[in-house]
Amino acid sequence: MYGKLLGDNVHWQNREAWIYSNNVYTRYPFQGSLYGLPPQVIKECIMGAIEARYGKPDQPKPASNGVHANGNSTNGHAKTNGAHSNGNGHGKSNGHTNGHANGSGRISRLTCEFKAPVNDKGDELLDCCGDGIAEATVPLAAAKDEPKNFEEFIYKVWGAGIAKHFAIPYNRKIWAVPLDEMETSWLGGRVPLPDLGEMIEGALSPKPKPMGPNARFGYPLRGGFQALMDGFLPLLNGTLRLNSRVKTVSPSRRIVTLDDGMEVSYQQLISTMPLPVLIRSMGQEAPTAIKEAAAALRYTSVCCVNLGFGREKLTDKHWIYYPEDTLFHRIFVQGNASPHCNPPGGFGITCEITYGPNKPLPCQGEALIQRCIDDVVKVGIARAEDPVWAANIVDMPHAYVVYDHARPKNVALIREWLDPHDIHLAGRYSEWEYYNSDHAFLAGKKAAESAQGRLQDAPVASA
Repeated sequence: MYGKLLGDNVHWQNREAWIYSNNVYTRYPFQGSLYGLPPQVIKECIMGAIEARYGKPDQPKPASNGVHANGNSTNGHAKTNGAHSNGNGHGKSNGHTNGHANGSGRISRLTCEFKAPVNDKGDELLDCCGDGIAEATVPLAAAKDEPKNFEEFIYKVWGAGIAKHFAIPYNRKIWAVPLDEMETSWLGGRVPLPDLGEMIEGALSPKPKPMGPNARFGYPLRGGFQALMDGFLPLLNGTLRLNSRVKTVSPSRRIVTLDDGMEVSYQQLISTMPLPVLIRSMGQEAPTAIKEAAAALRYTSVCCVNLGFGREKLTDKHWIYYPEDTLFHRIFVQGNASPHCNPPGGFGITCEITYGPNKPLPCQGEALIQRCIDDVVKVGIARAEDPVWAANIVDMPHAYVVYDHARPKNVALIREWLDPHDIHLAGRYSEWEYYNSDHAFLAGKKAAESAQGRLQDAPVASA
């Protein structure tokens, strides 16, 4: 896909994902790269992980059934093994266990497609996140102790130390909702749990540079992430209409009305709009139960504060996670995504700030920009004397899909109603899934194939 859309307009480089806490940088993921943290922090993290698996010294050894925690965290950034529309991993950012909880008391792996090595106990060791950290089977006390929500998952799988020093403060910061209101099915491929041996090694010595399938990443050499979208233009056969907004969608009439009054009829409709927005656009054609289900879907918003400083090479990192008291939870270093991202003498970064009903933004506009500049200086990325050449804010009202306990039922209800109307959902916001950009590409392909299949199966109208 990169080759077709970008040709030679692509820059490949080794990933540099880091975490800043306790005034030091450690490699991402936190739990596998403790070296450099204060000794007491390291002790609490390792002891907490041991106790989460095997119980405290005065407790009996737990049963063997448990949870498989395979994958990498995001933007992510959380996760991320992939990228947002601006190219940063979340790593999703950029955090963001590979599977769904089932009745066996385990989270089943769904997407690891390679033969896994085993440790000396015969447990599979998987490196689903490609960061050189093997993920291991984690025994819980019993099936009844399977985590009931994301907060319980953090404590039961990672332990109290990692929870205290990274997982709880970072995830509260990024999700902007109480973590016990989130279920765990979304964790597929996003939450790395290192083997205890590797965890101890990562505490005793610096971790080597990441290895694995996503240790290197590609970004457009010129044109930013938009260059990937522009690469589709020569390949399109149909009519492309830009700078238009959908005002209403009529499933019964099979007509989309644009904001300039133009009506476009359709046989099959593929929507990438946020699911609640799509249902609202249908007005009274959507049944009450569908409108209520759409209104109940929860999400976290993100403000991206883009800053351009008048000094070159502020850092050699690509994205940095901040679990502590900065306004932003992550910085994506735009300036290092490609050697052509900066003007001569300058350097650009993006500060990502989540907000929502439970976590409103503390200020807006210029005040928000200044808060970010102050925090960027506080964490040592910029200097107080560095000139700010450019600054703006990009607001994304729908950014992260919140996996609360009601989400699966609500999404299924909406999809079931849309299906006979030949409306296909594609992408993170329309499918209401935690997709990275690679998932979004595949979702678009799947939706297109579904629409084409129905067109081919449709009866031919008589003359």
